[in-house]
Amino acid sequence: MPLRQTRGALLVDVGGVLLLPNAELLTPVVARHGGLDTEGDFLRAHYAAHNAAWPANGEPRDYYDLLPGFAGVPEDRRGAAAADYRAVSAERNMWHAPDPASKEALAGFVADGVRVAIVSQADGTIAQMLTEARMCQEGDGPGVRVDAVLDSAVVGYDKPDPRFFLHALETVGAEPTQAVHVGDTVPADVRGAQAAGILAVHYDPYGDCDDPADHEHVKTLADIRAYLPE
Repeated sequence: MPLRQTRGALLVDVGGVLLLPNAELLTPVVARHGGLDTEGDFLRAHYAAHNAAWPANGEPRDYYDLLPGFAGVPEDRRGAAAADYRAVSAERNMWHAPDPASKEALAGFVADGVRVAIVSQADGTIAQMLTEARMCQEGDGPGVRVDAVLDSAVVGYDKPDPRFFLHALETVGAEPTQAVHVGDTVPADVRGAQAAGILAVHYDPYGDCDDPADHEHVKTLADIRAYLPE
């Protein structure tokens, strides 16, 4: 078997990049409180609320309280909508819907010899979730075969601790200067990667970031190709 040719390393966040909130299940939650009623509009509202909850600058805010406003729920019904949305989300991890475009991009990077490590702030179940979603896994399986799937609860470091990112690089045999990290949360993903000396790229599909000059951005996972080392 020929030796695999490598083009640096790509560290990828999961929630909001590979696995999305299940719009099919969550859209009706806001719709019954007078909010938007299409899955595409729900995902748009989700990213707006997510970026407002974890801004590049300023204090974090509660995503669940913010989502109804971005989803068009009338002001007098937002408290009830937030409570309903939170309760439904607590029944199971709703961030389990695979993004087909991201899976296609991930497969392309692996085929091109990019070392890929999944770096997720999770609860010990992210490898199982990715496999069940047929997104990716270590070794053979139903999704894209990646070099490593790293879960903060297993590794022992939480984002934005740079040790988590450096552990990922050590796992795939790469140096910080050879790597790019992409994630959808500035305080956790961007700041953590920057602290580790890794090029950090914010996954921001709708351009919601409150400080676009502070770091790089992509709207799709495929766009990260422009930042990978040759």
